[in-house]
Formats: sequence, C-alpha cells, structure tokens
Amino acid sequence: MKRNPRTAARPFRPQALGWIDFLVIGAIILTFAVIVSTTVSHAKASNHNNEPTFSSEVSQIGNDPSLIKAKIRLAIGQPWS
Repeated sequence: MKRNPRTAARPFRPQALGWIDFLVIGAIILTFAVIVSTTVSHAKASNHNNEPTFSSEVSQIGNDPSLIKAKIRLAIGQPWS
C-alpha cells in the first residue's frame, strides 16, 4: 500500500494589523499629544517658580514698616497673619 503525502493544514491567521488596530493606535497617539500639549501650556503659564516682581509705583505708605511688609505680603500672595 502506497502512502500519499498529506497536505499540512495551517490554522487561519488574519493579517497582522487591521484597520481597527490603526484607529486604536491613532487614538492613543492623539490622546498622548493632547495630554502633553496641555501639560506644557499649563507649565508655561504657571508662575510657581518665578520670583515675585514688585511695582515701582510711588505710594503714600511713608515710613511705616508694617504697611511696607503688608504690601510685600500682598504682592507675594501670602496670607495676612
């Protein structure tokens, strides 16, 4: 009896990436770009690390040290205490 060689059956393998996969990858990239741009714009607008600037306006404070200290506290943004 002669044996005929059989064809090896391969399992079905779809394409590596379909159009849905590309849509998901695009959404991930778009989300990452939005988060980065928002973070960068908020960091540029923040004045957390900037030194306070004082106006050079001449006021009627006089020589009262407590009023001068209060004006400096207001410019820095500290509480009254």
